Amino acid sequence: MLIIYPQSSKAKVYEESTPSAGESEYQLDEGCTYTYEFFSTNDGHIYQFSKEDDIIKYHRSQLHKKEGTITTGIYVGQLSLQVVDKDAQEIVGKIRLEIQSTKSEYRTDYRIMLDEIAEYYTDLVLQQGSPVTQHLEIDSSCSSKTLYQRFSFVRSLIESESFSEAIHKILSNPVRKWTDANIERNIVGVKRLSRNNIRQIASSTDRIHLSERMRAGMPASLSSVPRKIEVEYKRDTTDVLENQFVKFVLRTFVNFCSEIKSFKNASERLKLEADQTIEQLYGYLENQFFHQISQPSHLNLNSPVLQRKEGYREILQAWLLFDLAAKLNWDGGDDVYEAGKKNVATLYEYWLFFKMMELISEFFNIEPKDKTELVEYDKDRINLNLKQGRMRMVSGRQETFSRLINVAFYYNRTFNKVEADNDPIHKAGSWTMTMRPDYTLSLWPGEITEAEAEKQELITHIHFDAKYRLSKVLLEDKDIDLDINNELDEEKQNQELKIYKRGDLLKMHAYKDAIRRTSGAYVLYPGTDKRDVLRGFHEIVPGLGAFSIRPGHWQEDSIYLKQFLAEVKAHLMDRSSEREKMSFHQYDIHLAPQHDMLMQSLPESEGENRDFMPDETYVILGYYKSEEHLKWINSNWLYNSREGIRGGSVSITKEVVSAKYLLLHNHKNEAHLYKLTVEGPKIYGFDDMTKLSYPYDQPITDQIREYIYLIFKINKKGVEKEFQKYKWKPLDIPQIRSSSGFKISTIKLSELIKLAKII
Repeated sequence: MLIIYPQSSKAKVYEESTPSAGESEYQLDEGCTYTYEFFSTNDGHIYQFSKEDDIIKYHRSQLHKKEGTITTGIYVGQLSLQVVDKDAQEIVGKIRLEIQSTKSEYRTDYRIMLDEIAEYYTDLVLQQGSPVTQHLEIDSSCSSKTLYQRFSFVRSLIESESFSEAIHKILSNPVRKWTDANIERNIVGVKRLSRNNIRQIASSTDRIHLSERMRAGMPASLSSVPRKIEVEYKRDTTDVLENQFVKFVLRTFVNFCSEIKSFKNASERLKLEADQTIEQLYGYLENQFFHQISQPSHLNLNSPVLQRKEGYREILQAWLLFDLAAKLNWDGGDDVYEAGKKNVATLYEYWLFFKMMELISEFFNIEPKDKTELVEYDKDRINLNLKQGRMRMVSGRQETFSRLINVAFYYNRTFNKVEADNDPIHKAGSWTMTMRPDYTLSLWPGEITEAEAEKQELITHIHFDAKYRLSKVLLEDKDIDLDINNELDEEKQNQELKIYKRGDLLKMHAYKDAIRRTSGAYVLYPGTDKRDVLRGFHEIVPGLGAFSIRPGHWQEDSIYLKQFLAEVKAHLMDRSSEREKMSFHQYDIHLAPQHDMLMQSLPESEGENRDFMPDETYVILGYYKSEEHLKWINSNWLYNSREGIRGGSVSITKEVVSAKYLLLHNHKNEAHLYKLTVEGPKIYGFDDMTKLSYPYDQPITDQIREYIYLIFKINKKGVEKEFQKYKWKPLDIPQIRSSSGFKISTIKLSELIKLAKII
């Protein structure tokens, strides 16, 4: 006798009096630990479950040889455990347990997702023009997983809503035809005689003798007439070729299900589900309508009724797909078909891939050309190349009214850790460790490659992770002082069981922060909240959050994903977005050569000085020609430079216009640092300079009267205190030492500080 009892209040033991098809009546919860015990039997033997990694563990104490623990883990569905005799060291039996998901709808979710993947897969193969030969042969030596997988593909056709509706349409409005039929009738009741009837009158054996009076006007040789003759008449019938074909299809499906469950490798679940499907098919065949339909003598697939009439058209399509579906093979399906174990979380990830691929293709009006790579053919079967860890891409371009947008969608794209010493900063990858989101949507503008977009910081990655276990994502911590410790303890336990809640959102943070050029990371989960999105700033990206996507509710739930994609596309078309500005500056920063450290004392970038960056702050290296000129500068708080291309003049460049400081020198061993005002330089003419009593060092000529001066206004507050301890020798500065004449130039503040001497 076996007793199982839970170790915590969250774990439960159920006993189903009427379990679903293929399930055990004894059911446990996923992600829980139970204690079990085999009670003593009359034979004196000690029984135990066969040890299985991470599932069955024995008690260490010799006093509890018949006890142990069952840890249900992440799988749901059938758990088959072998019972061994500890004394004889032999297997004596098997006990099946059913592991229930914490989600009450997991059974329907599993079926919906499996059927929709099968439907998409068969449609995908059919679109590629795969020949359908209808010579169905299934290798009886296939593994139980492969048999169950192929049965599931066929069952998705048989039990689909479209197939059921097609049968009901045929039963309610079948094809009928008028046909000629023969019936024996008493010759007295025949009104009109055909040539065939006249021949019967002469040749039939069962005859009635005619008297002389009755023979009046008739040939002398006709002394008798047949009692009955066969006459033709028109009758309405449903026993036509098209209805015969429908019955043939149903019987073909029955034969397939019966054959596949008889194979030696067929699992118990496959047999039970095959019986269920057979029962459904017989439900159709037992309808009175099919009792009147005979078996077809031949098939006419060119019949307009089969190809065009509602109901018949769907049955023909299902039959054409039938042979194809029975030969499909999906390596990734091993994770979801195995001997009754339902890895619903993995199936949810596969299902979302197809849905997301179609959504992105439709939204950006891009035909997913690369999806043909999902299918490959070999001699005996057709394979679906969709497996966790393999990257597949849908890519293309959409030309909007203002910008060309490139789109790439990845499944399980791996972003490898990139060593900064060995790899340039512009390559794709992760800053910390290798990351592999379930789905990645990459977008970039213009007619450039993806690699070039990475290099120029123009690409943006948006990641999605499928989390079937979640029912709600908490985007903020409420009552943090009271609950956070308990929540973190629970999170640690959940991570050990591979069941995530708060940790899923933290993983989105990891994607966003670790993977280069990532603008968003979002959880996809089958919950009730439609959309929870947090924005990093005022714009849709960067951000993170979650979207609810439930199997069976795709049309309803995908509205929020489409709305999100619409906002992202509009954001990419905005040339003045914050993200666009950030990517522009990031590119410039990363492109700049590695600089030497600057650890000298400098003013802080705060308040009025918020835009102070030593590498981006320029200093004008200005020349004063005499002591009188220096006195004029200091008394007027102005510095002048003649604009033009001649010696001693200045060209108006962005470095000159944006300069914040002035280092005044006379090519000797003395230089003075001034701070300029923020309004920038002004243009003065000869008359303006005369009003300011500018000290010309030569006689006034017509040429001098035409001079134009660039005037910089000096800040009367002087330079910051951090600069007051620095002193420069003009000839130590390369730009001054190498300059010809007295033409002014500029230098970065960071370079100038490194050349300074401390007083």
